[in-house]
Amino acid sequence: MRKAAVMIGFGAFFLTMALLMRFHAYPKLAVVPLNQNTQQTVADDNAKYFDADKVKGGSGKILTKATVVADKAASEKVSEELGRDVVVIDQWQSTDNFDDKGQMKAPPMSATTQRVAIDRSTGEAVKWDGNELNGKPVDIKGHTIKFPFQVDKDAKYEYWDTTLAKAIPVKFAGEDKINGMKTYKFTQSVPKTAFTKMDVPGEIFGLDKGKQTADRTYANERTIWVDPVTGVMMKLQEKQKQTLELEGQEPVNAMDTTSTMTPETVAKNVDEYKSKGSQLNILRNWAPLVLGLLGLLALVLGLIVSMRSRRTVGAHAEERRDDYRDDYRDGNGNDNANMVFGDRRDDGVQY
Repeated sequence: MRKAAVMIGFGAFFLTMALLMRFHAYPKLAVVPLNQNTQQTVADDNAKYFDADKVKGGSGKILTKATVVADKAASEKVSEELGRDVVVIDQWQSTDNFDDKGQMKAPPMSATTQRVAIDRSTGEAVKWDGNELNGKPVDIKGHTIKFPFQVDKDAKYEYWDTTLAKAIPVKFAGEDKINGMKTYKFTQSVPKTAFTKMDVPGEIFGLDKGKQTADRTYANERTIWVDPVTGVMMKLQEKQKQTLELEGQEPVNAMDTTSTMTPETVAKNVDEYKSKGSQLNILRNWAPLVLGLLGLLALVLGLIVSMRSRRTVGAHAEERRDDYRDDYRDGNGNDNANMVFGDRRDDGVQY
């Protein structure tokens, strides 16, 4: 019985640990850290663009840097206000071209700032009065810096486009290997849209000198490779086309680029999150499975040992009862059923 109790105790312990890992420890760890601080670099060596310095078309390398920093103090405050676990993210993004000497020009071709509260588990933007795009309040929706933990390739996700200030659906486009790491590939198609008006020199349209107000249009074919475990983007590519358009005139190219995360950025992402994904997989799947099986095995063995012990004890008790009954039979093999304390047997023994 003692062995059975020990086995059942171990079984209960293993099952409890399995449940704690799966439903307590994993959810605590599968969250965006409050000290998030990363930088991603996207480049195109052969972009075509409108060179504002020279007031004419240009070509060459462009570089986009995106920095993501979590505001821990704001995150804790907003989480308390909203009653949910969020992280407040500040993002800065700028795109630069290079001069003839290979130096980055100033000011940048474009720059964007964004402040957004996102759910720490799903990675999705949450409704908050502090969400801002370029310093102006905006209702940011969809995913901005990452997808949810345990990405579902059949789910419907939206990715936030900062140029249009709009969340646009993404589609699952299959699995792919990035530096040996399994990823889910999602694509997003942004249709040509006039998103702002700009004052430009009339000469760029072949007109006389003077200011003209043109529409600036934008279209994008975006591809995102996502780690299915952590939801972090391992690689990003944007085939972006922007034009300046004036009624009655031929459109002027403002930006024509296929910009992709640099190999160094991709390698850094894979190196960092491949191990994190493996750890989360162990915590969510393998450790609970192994501990659960060990727990069930220990419980079953404990029950078997307990049943065998009971049968053994029962057999010994039956033997003792048989011996006891033998002591109460007379010489002819009949039970002395009427014998009571104080009576004597034929052999003179008193009971």
